[in-house]
Amino acid sequence: MNGMMTTIRPMMATIPRMIATMRVSSRLQRHAVRLRGHQRPGVIVWARVLVCLAGFVGALGWSEDAAAQQVIWRGRSAGYDVTWSDRDIAARRASDGALVFSARSITDAEWREMQSDHDDEVPVREYERKYRLLSVVGSILSLEEATYCDCGGAHPISWTRFVSYDVARGTVARPHPVAATEAVPEGALLRALTADRLIRQAMDAAQVRSFPTLRALAEALKTQAIEPAGQDCTFAVGEEFPTEFAFHHVENGRVAVRFSLGHYVEVCRGMMIQVGVLVPPLPRWNEAFRTADASRAGYLMKNLAAIAGRRRTVFNYRPRR
Repeated sequence: MNGMMTTIRPMMATIPRMIATMRVSSRLQRHAVRLRGHQRPGVIVWARVLVCLAGFVGALGWSEDAAAQQVIWRGRSAGYDVTWSDRDIAARRASDGALVFSARSITDAEWREMQSDHDDEVPVREYERKYRLLSVVGSILSLEEATYCDCGGAHPISWTRFVSYDVARGTVARPHPVAATEAVPEGALLRALTADRLIRQAMDAAQVRSFPTLRALAEALKTQAIEPAGQDCTFAVGEEFPTEFAFHHVENGRVAVRFSLGHYVEVCRGMMIQVGVLVPPLPRWNEAFRTADASRAGYLMKNLAAIAGRRRTVFNYRPRR
């Protein structure tokens, strides 16, 4: 393919000169040709050849672009064009095309920060981030973020979590993590969460009966181990628990909100479980959930397997030698 393009591109560069040689000799003759719909045989043959050649080269160019970036999902939601590809998860304002969110930019910035804190005695050997776009509802993008770091310790570290951003309020340089309470009522969400058996387990260990806010729940329970029945690993509410969610489906007018619980002990590093609750949406979000549920604008987590299968966006970093 590359050899073919090397041959064809110089030929394409000669097309303007070739077209110039096919011009009819006088203004009167050109006018007659337009009126009669008549062209000389040589002109017809060369024109057809050049059209076919241009189309072929264009197809090759399209193939190169497709190979360079494999799009997993692309759509518009709340005035933003969202593209999930093997290279990035990005959002642009539909009105002017301005980039407002980029998962690659987030991870690049984290890597730069790690490099600026470089320790010669304990060097970072490898850093990897894998993303899946779990749901797109209005201007809220919810992602699964799996991180691996060979940071120079006795063994690599890794963790997996959900994280949500509101692209309407963030920028590429300063993305805006958004709490679930921006889209569902906090009171209803707290009642549903504190009724969940895994959250109740952590509440019992912390000897807490209720919480005024979702942030207070995260603060009180983040040090409490949660042990699901039948599992050897333990998990915990994360410090950023209010933002660690995705929207799964809509059921009888209520939204299924899934929260991630990350590993509690290092032997279980990288593992994660989910807590799911059903709550009504805030009225101003009703339409966004309806269109996402129908996949007309955005989508919900229930459709993730059909959209992406096992595909992920992967960023890998290693220090330059």
